[in-house]
Amino acid sequence: MAKNYNMAAPLSRFGVLVAQLESIVASTVHKSPEPLLCFDLLSDLVSAIDEDTKENVLLWQRRCEDALYSLLVIGARRPVRHLGSVAMAKVISKGDAISIYSRASSLQGFLSDGKRSEPQRIAGAAQCLGELYKYFGRRITSGLFETTIIATKLMKFNEEFVRQEALYMLQNALEGSGGSAASTAYSEAFRLIIKSATGDKSFAVRIAASRCLKAFASIGGPGLGVAELDNSASYCVKAGP
Repeated sequence: MAKNYNMAAPLSRFGVLVAQLESIVASTVHKSPEPLLCFDLLSDLVSAIDEDTKENVLLWQRRCEDALYSLLVIGARRPVRHLGSVAMAKVISKGDAISIYSRASSLQGFLSDGKRSEPQRIAGAAQCLGELYKYFGRRITSGLFETTIIATKLMKFNEEFVRQEALYMLQNALEGSGGSAASTAYSEAFRLIIKSATGDKSFAVRIAASRCLKAFASIGGPGLGVAELDNSASYCVKAGP
């Protein structure tokens, strides 16, 4: 189990950056975080995770995760969401990976309860969950079916970027699971991918769906018959303009 953090933990470079991130998150009660400031801080944080010792990362891991989670679900823009998601995956990977289960579950819960009026917040959570699947997919395959249901819900958003993030999340989940989840999860994912690839009004979203289909094929098309896989190429063509 990871060590419980405490306020007396010695300050390493990583710890200093976590404290700065906590300060930024706390200030969002009064104003939105400055994107460039967040981007620079998160860039340094990712580097610090790579360079610091496992022991120091463990001391600050929970505080780092909590601050990153808060930043991601307050509505940060995509470059910040990306770095925040990468940092979340890296700190769990470098520290105590047991928290992957609670973090993935929290993100799924946030997305399941998400409101159509909060597209940026939804996109942030979706991007982070997708990044966690990229790093830890085989450990959280039991959540693939729920993640697919969540992606289906997000495809109903009017915002193109939310629908894209939903499919990026699904692509990472499929690749991360490596074909080891329940067959029902894959059949549900396949239906969503085909519907999006052939029916979404956005070209960018249809391209994202075609990439999901490629990911599906790369893991062996679990749960599908030969005829469905043979038709994959034609579906990808339909994703074009």
